[in-house]
Amino acid sequence: MTYAERFIEITEYYPHIFINQKEFSERLGYASASTVNSWMNGKTKDINAKNRGKICKIFQLSGDVWKRDPITEVFLMNCFEDLELITKEIRAKSNIDKLIFDKPTFISKKEQEMLKQDLEDEVDLTEKTPEYLFAYAQKLKKDKKIAEALDVLEKIEEHDSSYKFTHYNQIEHLKAILFSHDKLKDWDRATTILKRLYSSAKYHLEEPEIITLIASNYKRKALYDKDKKTLLPINEVDMDLLVNAITLYQEAYTLKDSNEKYYDAVNDAYLHNIIDAIEPEESSLKEIEELYAKLSRVWKIDKESWWHVSSNAEFLMLLGKIDLAILEINDFLELHIKKIDSFEMDATLRQLEIYIHFTQDKNAIKYAKNLKESWNFLSLG
Repeated sequence: MTYAERFIEITEYYPHIFINQKEFSERLGYASASTVNSWMNGKTKDINAKNRGKICKIFQLSGDVWKRDPITEVFLMNCFEDLELITKEIRAKSNIDKLIFDKPTFISKKEQEMLKQDLEDEVDLTEKTPEYLFAYAQKLKKDKKIAEALDVLEKIEEHDSSYKFTHYNQIEHLKAILFSHDKLKDWDRATTILKRLYSSAKYHLEEPEIITLIASNYKRKALYDKDKKTLLPINEVDMDLLVNAITLYQEAYTLKDSNEKYYDAVNDAYLHNIIDAIEPEESSLKEIEELYAKLSRVWKIDKESWWHVSSNAEFLMLLGKIDLAILEINDFLELHIKKIDSFEMDATLRQLEIYIHFTQDKNAIKYAKNLKESWNFLSLG
């Protein structure tokens, strides 16, 4: 079955959404109905990933709908997107009618002092309060002791206390972060937890980071082989999963505070260019320009933050302003080299390596080469 044939089937199941070709074409962003008409009359059998993503958004279906399974009501019900898009109006309403989430976790001064101990020391957790255990798990995560942090969270769940119920969302959120970590890469398990948090009491309105985490796990699953170490050949990338990731980054962007939007925006831009490289039918440059312009109106770049400055430089790189991107990042490195740790640099270079693998973007190759050379030279100085 072709994508066009599946599209026709969807329109027959949802005639109240697919009113007519002209109206639907406008919702897809086309001035005329020629593209939709070509799908409907069989002239064009393929539908590119971007259009499949837009179709899913209109019908509120997940990317699974494009699988070759026979279409039935049960199949379509399973394709309903758990992650409904949240509008600005809903966010505004939630600020008025504030939802109550987990209470903050407080620990005693004595426990605070205990947390300052070197993690190399063996800690007896048998008599510790669940509040202390949660704070300890957070510290382990910060020190990249991922398996140990998960073990501590298990002890909270075993504890004879109501804490595991009153702080369920916080515990599950941290657990999902740990499963997503590069040391474990249990993306499916993390996503299952995150989807549950998403649909439970609108937790994502308070913590939109969970939407970013789902998007990131979708992206990794789409781009990596089953061994979770090897990047796929471009002809094996799960394009529908990639488009789902873009949709989620866009939603997280809408929900986050102004100075936190940049992460989702730059990932959105990266994925648009990767899709363009795999399906070179239309350029996303205009979309990326509009996204950067929109972000720039609300984003106050912290000139002393690696993540802020490097993300801005990467945006400039993606827009083709490679010389300005290199100038910005080199200026930052010369002034703040001692503030950057190897984890931050490795994460940045890994993002660039993924992007270059799928696009062979000459600007990105030039930018990554400069970044490696500048980092190696200045960090040794």
